[in-house]
Amino acid sequence: MYEHGVWRLHFVCRVEVDVADAPGDGVAGIDLGICNLAAVSYGDESVLYPGGALKEDEYYFAKKRAETDDSASREAKRLDRKRTSRRTHFLHTLSKDIVSECVERGVGTIVVGDLSGIREDENGESRNWGTHGNLDLHGWAFDRFTMLLDYKAETEGIEVVTKSERGTSKTCSVCGRSDDNQRVERGLYVCDCGFVGNADANGAENIRRKVLPNLATDGGDRDNGWLAQPAVRLFDRSGGRFAPREQVTGRES
Repeated sequence: MYEHGVWRLHFVCRVEVDVADAPGDGVAGIDLGICNLAAVSYGDESVLYPGGALKEDEYYFAKKRAETDDSASREAKRLDRKRTSRRTHFLHTLSKDIVSECVERGVGTIVVGDLSGIREDENGESRNWGTHGNLDLHGWAFDRFTMLLDYKAETEGIEVVTKSERGTSKTCSVCGRSDDNQRVERGLYVCDCGFVGNADANGAENIRRKVLPNLATDGGDRDNGWLAQPAVRLFDRSGGRFAPREQVTGRES
């Protein structure tokens, strides 16, 4: 590749890596979305990973690229490379943090919601998420994240499987009731059984149960406070890592 008057030669090598034994037999579920790029359920705790930092980058670079006189100019290409690099770093950091958490919690299987049809509705038509939602979906590389998660998890002996997300966002993970009206607003899930919790955490728990078919709902008898008040980990730009909300300055909204 010839860049800025210098030829650069890039090598891609395939190497064998040692695969560790699974850290345990626990199962984690991941719900991928727009506001929270990932919501993770561990069965007794849930963690949200907002995508605010990634969205800010997408809007920033889209605006800067629009200001260039020529979309094929050197400046436009430089902006594209930088945008891709920052997105890749974000996704690498996110997948690494989730795998590290799974190792600590003895998780041997990660279940990820399959978003292959996220841009189409039930009739195969293009789904309209609104101006901002459509831009976000166009920029977010869900497939890229799943690929990074898969190989990082493999080195730790953790299996990653994908399952359909159909019904997981509108089904109560406590009683099993399904109703389009239970997700009353973004981020809030309310069920007639009395359960009130975070909608993304509820979806992640339903995805987790996709590989636990014998795990029956109990009508709300068990403690489900962790679904109502999930932990939040934000991307810390200064350190290039994810950290608990209280440890990150310049928090995402």
